[in-house]
Amino acid sequence: MARPRRDRSPLRATAVAAIAIAFFFGSSGAMRAQRPSAGWRTIETPHFRVHFPAPFEAWAGRAASALEGVHARVADYIGYSPARRIDVLVSDPEADSNGLAYPYLDRPFIELWATPPDPDSGLGDFRDWTELLATHEVAHILHLTRPRNRPGWLARLVPLPVGPVFLNSPRWLAEGYATLVEGALTGSGRPASSYRASVLRRFAIEGKLPSYGALNGTGGWLGGSMAYLVGSSYLEWLEAREGSGSLRNLWKRMASRRGGDFEKAFRAIFGRRPEDLYDRFRADLTARALDQEKALTAAGLAAGETWQRLEGGTASPQVSADGSRLLARRSPRRGEAFLAVWTLEPSAAERDATAKRAERERALAEDPNEVPDKRESPDPRSPRWTLPRWNGQAPEDPRWMPDGRRVLFTRRSPGADGVLHRDLFLWEPDSGRVSRVTRLADVSDADPSPDGSWAIAVRGRHGRTELVRVELHTGESIPLAPSGGTGDPWEVWSHPRLSPDGRTVAVLVHREGVWRLRLVDAGGGRAASELPAPGGASVFGAPAWSRDGSAIFAATDATGVWELARFDASGSAVRVLTRVTGGAFSPAPVPGDAAVFFLELTAKGVDVRRLALTEGSEPDLGGGPRLPAVLAPPSSESRPAVFSVVSPSRPYRAMDTHVVRIYSSFTAGPDGASYLAGAQGTDLLGRLGWFAAGATGNAAGPRGATAALSWSGWPVEIRVQASSAIERPGAQRLVARPELDSERRGGALSASWASIFPAGSIRAEAWGGAERIEELATGRRFGRSSGGLRLDGSWRRIRGKSGLGLRASVAEEAGRTDGASWDRVDGMLRVTGWTSAATVSLSGRTGSSGGAPTVFDRFAVGGAASALLPRSFDSRSIESPALSAAAQLGERFEGGRLEASPASAPFLFYVERWRAWDRGAPRPDLLRLEGVELRIDRLIPLELPAALSAYVGAARVRSTAPRFDSIRGYAGLIYRP
Repeated sequence: MARPRRDRSPLRATAVAAIAIAFFFGSSGAMRAQRPSAGWRTIETPHFRVHFPAPFEAWAGRAASALEGVHARVADYIGYSPARRIDVLVSDPEADSNGLAYPYLDRPFIELWATPPDPDSGLGDFRDWTELLATHEVAHILHLTRPRNRPGWLARLVPLPVGPVFLNSPRWLAEGYATLVEGALTGSGRPASSYRASVLRRFAIEGKLPSYGALNGTGGWLGGSMAYLVGSSYLEWLEAREGSGSLRNLWKRMASRRGGDFEKAFRAIFGRRPEDLYDRFRADLTARALDQEKALTAAGLAAGETWQRLEGGTASPQVSADGSRLLARRSPRRGEAFLAVWTLEPSAAERDATAKRAERERALAEDPNEVPDKRESPDPRSPRWTLPRWNGQAPEDPRWMPDGRRVLFTRRSPGADGVLHRDLFLWEPDSGRVSRVTRLADVSDADPSPDGSWAIAVRGRHGRTELVRVELHTGESIPLAPSGGTGDPWEVWSHPRLSPDGRTVAVLVHREGVWRLRLVDAGGGRAASELPAPGGASVFGAPAWSRDGSAIFAATDATGVWELARFDASGSAVRVLTRVTGGAFSPAPVPGDAAVFFLELTAKGVDVRRLALTEGSEPDLGGGPRLPAVLAPPSSESRPAVFSVVSPSRPYRAMDTHVVRIYSSFTAGPDGASYLAGAQGTDLLGRLGWFAAGATGNAAGPRGATAALSWSGWPVEIRVQASSAIERPGAQRLVARPELDSERRGGALSASWASIFPAGSIRAEAWGGAERIEELATGRRFGRSSGGLRLDGSWRRIRGKSGLGLRASVAEEAGRTDGASWDRVDGMLRVTGWTSAATVSLSGRTGSSGGAPTVFDRFAVGGAASALLPRSFDSRSIESPALSAAAQLGERFEGGRLEASPASAPFLFYVERWRAWDRGAPRPDLLRLEGVELRIDRLIPLELPAALSAYVGAARVRSTAPRFDSIRGYAGLIYRP
């Protein structure tokens, strides 16, 4: 039998390359938070520096006060703590619940996104959101920054900024262990949740637990979550099998010189390969899950009937007021999400299918030898209407308006700084029209009033949530201050639902580690009250009022499984309605309360089911068996969260987080080969950056030295760069340009500003510079100075995976060279089309010069970008790395590029046509290129404050003036500061 391939997860497969590139080719700067120019502040503790925009002061202060206690518990549990302080970025860039860890040895840092999670998400089980999030991310840092205990001579000479545990850890190992730690130290999180237990149970029952190789994957239903859910369970099982402390020994072994890679260290500690023991773990887990299925079946399953089996995620079901339509949010696969509306009145095809199914059932009853229909699901029903993503942002939280013909929903929209905010929109399925209700209001989970004039919603801003009333005609949001509350500002509000008369709000509130069902006066007058769940359990998912307002349907985990329950609105009784093997949640009653639709978790997705509730027949299944987790986690070391006193905040200082790393880039192609190396540094926000480097190359490649400094602490970003370069285009083989052989020394200053809006962006840049040029052939020296302005704008409209985008730019520049004045203008227009199969773009560009431009001022077609010269010195160049530099020169130019990039492959195919000529001269024939290229324009998007592009390609290049017909290859790694 062939030996299984070693695991190459994203965390592992790209770790060596990405981290090495980040170290050798630039410093890190986390650019996903608010802009560097925002009013950032810092709180210092003994082990942390917490950086945050000023509006997040309260949340960041609370996080800082918890971090020392978290650090002490995690360090004691893992057995290691880095000597350096850990930097923490607090922000909310995507209005989502998340955290990120960057385990660099020279500057470890984490990001904490302040938005708390929904109760029905995988993160919904927590004691305190700040504590849980910090515990998981600090666990990453302390686990993965453990250095080599005895580094070799090469590691001492060229130290990488990451340790061996990080470099050798598959994704499931890193994420699974941090998840294990979050559960062990907080007594909550995924290991303690009924959510993880339900996923493991249902996947095991259906024989769909992921293979060892799939543990690191991110595709398929819950594929990205398996590293957390199954990975943590596997590690818990391993430690329970081998004994307490075995995982600690594994990390020590991986950090030792004799430890080797992960598999070698794993075998030394656990005796067998990780994939072999994982198969044993799956077998054990499946056996226990099947035992639990038998216990549930013996007690009597109650799950209604399957209305529709669906692959992937389903959420927020609701039946329209007239009972004719069912609304839900669908996410069948990664990167795809939309609202769906089904008609509940069967179509002719559905009625025919139902009749055929009834006929088969009668035939089976009459003839025992008849082969039964073994299809897994009823005949599929396609949604009648759908609303896909718009410009990459998915619709969420759909709710029917009272007229049953419009849908109120949430969608994220960017502010001018690119930070996403949640807003309300209205969708008319019949016409497809979408209108915006609020603008940058940070509101979601809205439920409309009976008259449709206002809605109750949750506003989440800077880590805090509150109930608000939103006027749907104006978009105004007014805080609802319910009386009789606890007064705790850190209570989390979620899924408010108005009673049929619009007077009472049923809402989930997270308090004291439990999600509770609270009733609030919609007018803020009457005191709030809580409806207790059986056994003090949590309530999960959105509640739903019965149509007569006498009861509230919601899911609880009183039995250890998410089950639907019926709460009397008076608080007098709770009745459990379902018994399932996965999880039942998100109830949606039909008119008359004769039945309720709900969702059930399966190993393929989330199904829609229908449970009949005829009068007098509602079951009470609360007396069934309570199920423990399928595999119980090891003994919890949970201790109460400790919040210590921290020092007041101060303004952020860039030098506190500044690091210096080696920098390098190269280009190779028809314009020669050049290699550039030096040092580059920046702070954590990317507010202050610099680099200094020298370049060498072959006869035609540019050589010299350069230094640059950038400042992004103001709304306008400032850059200054000085350079000295020797260029020898005369040594090029394809097209020699000896008239351009020169030594150039000078500097340039530029300023840029950008703003983002929902459908695109605008950018303005101004620059100026001067240089001294020496012609190598004649020894003549002269000066050159120039200044310019560029305006750039983009617009896009993408529905789902298909759409259209436009980008246009215009630049004007004027200067003086060797005593002669010149000016030039050029413009570009690009049209891009997106489909599910490919991205296609067509761009055109043209320009014209006036005055008396010299050979150093004319438009030059061909050549690759270089970090050696300031951008303003290259503004005349039309880059094309498959061509020699300045393959054509002229006072005017025109041309374009057509490119196509398949969605399934990281390649692009392109065709280019260019020409340049002088005024009064006839236009030459076009330069013609056809090529293929592998290009990554943001090689490390989270880690560099400027673009780092890597490309390799080949093209056929043809021309009649100058004459050539050749196939040329090229490659490059370019960092443009």
